[in-house]
Amino acid sequence: MKAYRIHAPHTIKLDEMEAMPVGDNCIKLKNLMCGITPADIAVYDGRVPTKYPIIPLRQCVGFVSEVGANVAGISRGKRVVTYPQASCHSCKACKDGHYSDCEKPLTFGAEEDGFLSDFSVVSADDVYTIPDRISDAEAVFIEHIATALNALSKLNVEKGDQVVIMGATVDGIILAQLAMYYQAVPIMVDMHEDMLALAQKAGVYFTVNAVDDNVVKKILALTGGHMASACAYLTNSQMPLSSAWDYTATRGRVAVIGRNGLNDLNCNVNGMLEKNIDLFTVVDCGKNYSSAINLLANHTVTVDSLYNNVVSFDDVPSAFESLLGDREDNRFKTLIKI
Repeated sequence: MKAYRIHAPHTIKLDEMEAMPVGDNCIKLKNLMCGITPADIAVYDGRVPTKYPIIPLRQCVGFVSEVGANVAGISRGKRVVTYPQASCHSCKACKDGHYSDCEKPLTFGAEEDGFLSDFSVVSADDVYTIPDRISDAEAVFIEHIATALNALSKLNVEKGDQVVIMGATVDGIILAQLAMYYQAVPIMVDMHEDMLALAQKAGVYFTVNAVDDNVVKKILALTGGHMASACAYLTNSQMPLSSAWDYTATRGRVAVIGRNGLNDLNCNVNGMLEKNIDLFTVVDCGKNYSSAINLLANHTVTVDSLYNNVVSFDDVPSAFESLLGDREDNRFKTLIKI
């Protein structure tokens, strides 16, 4: 088995490893395509505590090459997408068979070996089958769609609600598409005109440039003087979190969306308290994977414009190095073809 492992910050090597046995309730995957996330770059950069060496990447599409004992519903040759976290199989929820309610999940690529390898062995409970109409590249985005669904649920977005989305990022543009699907009205705020243009191409009618526009004044006008009932703040938006209080109506709702430990979000909360705003955090995709797969299969969400680079397996080290720091490419997703 060939696998890239991060041995220390800024050190990733292709290692030849022994093939892993396929135990009970497990499957072996021939990995096809993976996606690099900001969390993977943070592990590579040494900003996230982990135990080295570790195989990075939690987003993977592969086909089942071997099936272990006691696996039901998944057969050899099926294409599957991985869930980003592994169930611990030791807490009460797991012992009761409720793996999606695991109390101590381990994130692939950070706390558990990920999928940047030619083959992987994973619990059958941590994969979902995908239909042929979803391409490998599209399937990498299923976690993003499921996380956006979790955000909309926590924000309790309803038909006609005006939702400010702070960050025309991959997650922000997917979130906007889903908001429109549920007949809410997204207002996209970002500092990059080209990303706002990409959001417009995805169907977002109201966009605000945080650099050139008076954002509060423009949102006030777009919402008829009420401000938005909900605001989604993407942690990689590069905008101050405290601005969310300004864009949100009194007794409104704000969701902070992003993995913990990746960004410093220190801010003044006085505005939140003065407006009696409810604050939520969204750090995972909840129980939304099946719904996300269905929405992607039916083209409710389109992701073709959200990645700009498909890297070969041989070029992985240079891809990781190029994604370090504040680079323009980081606003899009980089995919790796295994």
